[in-house]
This record gives sequence, structure tokens and C-alpha cells, in this order.
Amino acid sequence: MSISHETLKAMIRDYNGFDLSDEELELVRPELEYYLDELRRLDALDLSDAFSSRLLRLPE
Repeated sequence: MSISHETLKAMIRDYNGFDLSDEELELVRPELEYYLDELRRLDALDLSDAFSSRLLRLPE
């Protein structure tokens, strides 16, 4: 999934980030797209058979 320059600039502006040139955005874009792809993979991960550690109670 590709992110447009306008979207990146809007995200940076909304979070009070630094102004970046188009060349700098081209350097940032692949890293951001990689993180988004990894988040999609984590979201799709099937954890239905995993035991939740939140259910464990340690003796005091």
C-alpha cells in the first residue's frame, strides 16, 4: 500500500512534525510502509490457541 506525499505531509503537520522535502519523504516512505505492513501481519496473527498471561495470578 503506497502512501501519497499529501497524506504524509498531513500526518506530519497534524503531529506538529518537521517539514520534509519531497526527497526526504521518499526516504521515509519505504520505512513507514514497512511498519504498516508489519502491523497488518500482526493484526492477522491467529492467537486463538495462545494462553493469555493476563490470566495468571502469582501467589503473594
